[in-house]
Amino acid sequence: MKYADLVTFRDDLLFNGAVQIGWFEHDIALAEKAAKHYVFHGPDYHGVSENDYGGGLRLLDTASFTLDILQRIYGDSADEPFELAIAGYGTGKSHLGLTLACLCSQPSSKVSKEILKNLSMADASIGQEAKAQLKNAQPFLVVTLNGMQDFDLNSEIIRQILRVLNQAGLDTSVLENLRPRFRTAQVFTESFYDALISDYNIQFGDTHRFEDIIEALKSQDEDTFWRVSLIYEQKMGSPIHAVGQESLHDFMRVAKEAYCGPNKSFAGILIIFDEFGRYLEFSVQKPHIAGSGALQQLFECVQANGDRVFLLSFIQYELKAYISRIAPELRDDLNRYVTRYDAVKKVRLSTNLETLIANLMEKKDQRKLQEQLLTSQEIDHIQSNMAAWFPDLRNYSLWMDNHRFTKVIVEGCWPLHPISTWILYKLSSAGKSLQQRSALSLLAEVYASFSQEVVEQGNMLVSTDFCNESLIGEFIAAERYGQQGASANAYETVISKYQYQLSTEEKLVLKAVLLSNKIGVKVESKANYLELLEQLSGVSSGLISSAVTSLEMEYGVLEWNDQLCQYEIVGEAVPRRAFLDYLERKAALISLDQRADIFAQKFSKWSEQELFSTDFGTQNNIATREWDYKIQYSNISLIKQQIDYAIKMWKEARETDQPRGHLIYCYVGANSNLDTIKEKITELLHSSLIANNVNLELGAPIVVILLHDTDGYLAQLVAEYWVLEEQMGDEEKTKFHNFILDKSNSLKLDMENQVSKLEKERHVIVATAKPIQPSRLTNMLYQVFDSIYCERITFPFDGFSTSRGNAARDCHIFTRQLFMGLLDRNWLMTQAAQQKNRGEKVFDKAWGVFDKDGSLRLKPRDANLRKIIELLESHLQPSEEGPGLLNLGFAMRLLCAPPFGCNIASAGLILALFIGKRRNNLNLLQNDQLVAIETWLSDAIQGNFLNLTVLDSTDAVIVSEETLSEWERLLEDWDAESTYNGRVEFHKKALALQEKIPVPQLLYYKYDNLADKARAAQANLNDYEQKLDDAANKIYKGIEKENLSLLSWGASVLQDLLSLMESDDSKWTSAQIQVVQENLAEARLHIQQMFPSWYKRQSVRSIENLGDFKRKMYSVGRNLQNLGLDEEQTLLAQHVEEIEENVRFIEELKQTVTNIKQMIDSSVINDSTTMQTLDSWLEQVQNYAKGLEAARLHTKVVESDVTDAKKMLAQFQRKCLEQVDRNKQRLVDIYDIQEVNSISQISTWKQEVALLKKIFEDDKNIEDLILVQQQLELIEDHFNILDDSELDDKQFQRILKQCQQKTEMFFDNDPPLDTEAIYGSIYESLQEKRKGLATIWMKNHVPSLKDIKQYDVTKALQTIASLQKRPKFLSTDQVSEVKQVIEACENLIDELEVEGLYVKFQGMSEKNQKAFIKKIKSQIKAYINHIA
Repeated sequence: MKYADLVTFRDDLLFNGAVQIGWFEHDIALAEKAAKHYVFHGPDYHGVSENDYGGGLRLLDTASFTLDILQRIYGDSADEPFELAIAGYGTGKSHLGLTLACLCSQPSSKVSKEILKNLSMADASIGQEAKAQLKNAQPFLVVTLNGMQDFDLNSEIIRQILRVLNQAGLDTSVLENLRPRFRTAQVFTESFYDALISDYNIQFGDTHRFEDIIEALKSQDEDTFWRVSLIYEQKMGSPIHAVGQESLHDFMRVAKEAYCGPNKSFAGILIIFDEFGRYLEFSVQKPHIAGSGALQQLFECVQANGDRVFLLSFIQYELKAYISRIAPELRDDLNRYVTRYDAVKKVRLSTNLETLIANLMEKKDQRKLQEQLLTSQEIDHIQSNMAAWFPDLRNYSLWMDNHRFTKVIVEGCWPLHPISTWILYKLSSAGKSLQQRSALSLLAEVYASFSQEVVEQGNMLVSTDFCNESLIGEFIAAERYGQQGASANAYETVISKYQYQLSTEEKLVLKAVLLSNKIGVKVESKANYLELLEQLSGVSSGLISSAVTSLEMEYGVLEWNDQLCQYEIVGEAVPRRAFLDYLERKAALISLDQRADIFAQKFSKWSEQELFSTDFGTQNNIATREWDYKIQYSNISLIKQQIDYAIKMWKEARETDQPRGHLIYCYVGANSNLDTIKEKITELLHSSLIANNVNLELGAPIVVILLHDTDGYLAQLVAEYWVLEEQMGDEEKTKFHNFILDKSNSLKLDMENQVSKLEKERHVIVATAKPIQPSRLTNMLYQVFDSIYCERITFPFDGFSTSRGNAARDCHIFTRQLFMGLLDRNWLMTQAAQQKNRGEKVFDKAWGVFDKDGSLRLKPRDANLRKIIELLESHLQPSEEGPGLLNLGFAMRLLCAPPFGCNIASAGLILALFIGKRRNNLNLLQNDQLVAIETWLSDAIQGNFLNLTVLDSTDAVIVSEETLSEWERLLEDWDAESTYNGRVEFHKKALALQEKIPVPQLLYYKYDNLADKARAAQANLNDYEQKLDDAANKIYKGIEKENLSLLSWGASVLQDLLSLMESDDSKWTSAQIQVVQENLAEARLHIQQMFPSWYKRQSVRSIENLGDFKRKMYSVGRNLQNLGLDEEQTLLAQHVEEIEENVRFIEELKQTVTNIKQMIDSSVINDSTTMQTLDSWLEQVQNYAKGLEAARLHTKVVESDVTDAKKMLAQFQRKCLEQVDRNKQRLVDIYDIQEVNSISQISTWKQEVALLKKIFEDDKNIEDLILVQQQLELIEDHFNILDDSELDDKQFQRILKQCQQKTEMFFDNDPPLDTEAIYGSIYESLQEKRKGLATIWMKNHVPSLKDIKQYDVTKALQTIASLQKRPKFLSTDQVSEVKQVIEACENLIDELEVEGLYVKFQGMSEKNQKAFIKKIKSQIKAYINHIA
């Protein structure tokens, strides 16, 4: 029996890659594929318990959870229509949500059947119940929301519902009527798209499709709507407005009633909201995107329609945990949502790797499996060992509970050894080498080969079985980025070096050691560690001991670490000691001064700590965030500059989030005298305070902490860390990469600890004369603020997360209202809840600015604020030096400085309170010019707060009662004046008085209003004079030039002016009206005299000028009507009608001429023009000629144009006829082909035939041209065959004859071209070519007989070889000549051979000559006898 017969690992259910719920909408194929691969787990192998979590929530497996959801949405459950499912990151929430979406949207589909099959595999009874629940079930309309994305919640839900309905082909008009703006946009697009295509291209891009825009509008996509609305506004003058209040509640109700229920398309609406917690945060951080109150609307909407609408949300944590993750000022808003949603039904989904493995291991024979389990090692012993070796295992009840350990880990995950399951879990937990999906893929890979092994008692998949190349590769990849040490690299080094020498057991031991290093183990002794290796590798204890001894003693690749109590693999990597020695050497090169400079320049970046927070603001009821200390780092050489910088920055700090204090950590080396340094820094603080005009008694919140590095340890740490961060080259980084990250982290921690240690020595110097008691640093920093800002103003104005947040906007509103004198308790009660609450906290409860009747008090109840008001009042009192002036910039700085410590927001409110309450008795002078508070505010508040530059240019001054009285009298008389002239005169008087006495602020609005009216009066007077002058000028020029158009225009202007003046005669003097009347009467008389002769002269000849002519005459007619000259107007209209009739006939003639020109210009005649086209043009010529002749007889007005057109037609006709003749001649030339000399010539003729085929298309000649084309193709093929140098003369002549015969036989009748002449010319041209080639070859290869006599043997042999390769195109005579030369060469070789032997004989020694003669005698005798 094999393991596969007992257990099957369902790797077919694995789905690689992260799942996104958005696939349900955007990629349904991928969504369905993922859904079919979802792995459910049931209650049998339930790997998590309530004890593993806090909160006491109901804990559910995914199979039970799925059934619960189906029963609630399909059953008659009276439960609320909500469910919150809690599951951690990476546990498959999105995958489960996507699976439910596919299941509920298509309950009868093949995908749903696969999902139900997987559900049954986890638990058969649950699967059966789910199938019964879905039998004949209606689909749900499913909306899937991904909370990781940013969107308008209401719009997104509406868009998805409409998308589903449109895809189903349902009529959505009932829903569209709820939001008619989308229908308006759709109709507009359908109507104007073609006309406005360029505008749509600008908004949607050149590649957009009309259908996509319509589809998006049907789905009520907001982005598409706003783009169309922009086009609509450009063309229609205004955007498409929403009608009424668009409500998600109404939309959902109508959708439910229209489409959901019995005999309708859907059972209900199911909203699946993934990452709901993240969207909670987003909705309060960016309500302008999410939609104000969107989540509240969704809750109420689902609740109201709960009979057929259900909301399923997935979150990572308890909802209340999300509150702590956002800014404090947003927590109240979020808490409102959390309170509602937190009350709904919640479950915690239990899913972990052990559970998934147990459910993926499909048990095929439960009885035999139990037999195998009985033979396994003692369970209690394994469990107790694991609890000792892996201490964090105690945190998981599954692993500690005997029954559940046996059920899930031993039985459920069999044949995995429990330690193997634990290791897979540990490696896939956060920060380790594998993700959960990768761990399952690794298991699938290992089990695939193991499953085919024969079952043996007690044999299981041990941990080293999983330590294959894939896992080791993951380890090495992690180490490459400085994670998890270097043990995998060491393992690789050892295996690479000794792979052929190491035994199987030794390799398994190395793998076991590697795994123990990676997951972390706790053992008590070396013997205990060897027992662990035995369990990890499955090797017996005896073999383990010998393998470890060999690896440790013989190979030297294992080393026992007493400190960690574990073996470590020793490869060829650089040892840690070498790294530490290198670091020590490099650090030693850095001098003490350099170390101090490095601390000052780099430690801020390294520590990543910019602020030291205090609770001073909280303790003093100040809600803004400025009561922190900005941290700086320095040393003795830089401390002066740091102190100066800190004090200057402090003086400029006014923003609500700008740190008010500065904390300087100053490094002091071991060689420095601490007391001397303290004295120096105290003096530096004192002199800098004086230089910056700071009150010495109060001082500034500048705190210097001396870090006296007496042993130089901090400097050493800084030097070493700097070497790691800044001084290592690429070579060193590569060499020591295994150690750098760990050492860097430890150095950073040591530096921070050392700074903290030195800080506690409390060598603290403060920039204030007030006593600060030594204590914890936090307390001392609080004391500094408390001493310097001893008269601080409370400011419980919440919401200042940033200076641009909603608190800043509310502060802006309050500041403006206070300046305007409009803010009181009654106004505050009418504001939104947030503004009302903030105003009550600050103005009423903290400052006490409201009196019993709700009005503003002159002096607030708060003692410190009252002092400020009295101080500001003192600056307004007159003195010997002159009238009291309060510069508002000075006041702002005064409020922000000690001892008050206001910020830009609170100081602005106090200034507004002070000025607004006294606005009737104060004037504001900006750049010494009186300015109304309303006008001044537009400059002063350029954002949310007062602008200091504007404040610096503004003074407040008190107004006297005498000044008030004189201005009141003038303004009263001015207000009573009605004529334009009178209003202008009073304005002049007011300006004169203003030079002596400024306008009181109390009367400034009235003055400004009357001044506006005076300026308007002056504008009307100017307009009157301009129109009078303009009319007189037109009338004068019209009379002078006898131009009735100009004359009537001027008279009409006078008539309009007179009508305007008479309609409101109280504004005009009688003299002004009389001037207009007299001028108008004179103009009318001149028009009546001039008109009879003028109108008969008005004429026009061309249609181009007819429009202008009619507009001009219409304008004159309108003027005549305005003047009451009706008879003249009628005569003019009749005259224009007659002129128009004559011009239109002339224009028709001109259009004909134009058409002729266009035809000729656009009709290009060349050798490619077809006969059909030429015939068409000639026909048009005839038609146009007839039309021109008729026009010539009708009118003489355009005779010259007609004549020119006739000439053009004749010339064009001649060109057409010439081209016809040329085309026919080309046809004749083709049929007359007699000679073919080359392939290129054949190609030229073929091209000509192809062109003629196009020219004579639909002509009777086309069939003959096709035959010619076929014959030319045959000739071309034959020419290529014959043009072959491998043919001899006989072959050439034979093939030529065959080709000619084939051509003649190809055609039923005679070939269209002269075959005999053409093939004769081919023979002659190719024969000529062959002769030329033969002559060249003979010249280059055949030597003369005379030259041969000079050859040696080698040259003769080369010549023979060359001539034997003679080409076949040689003639018979040339072949004979070649043979003759070969024979001469052969004879020469024979002669040279005998002579060569003789010459060699002559060169022999006498002894050798005798020996040669002796040997050859017998040969000579035999040869003589032979020839005899």
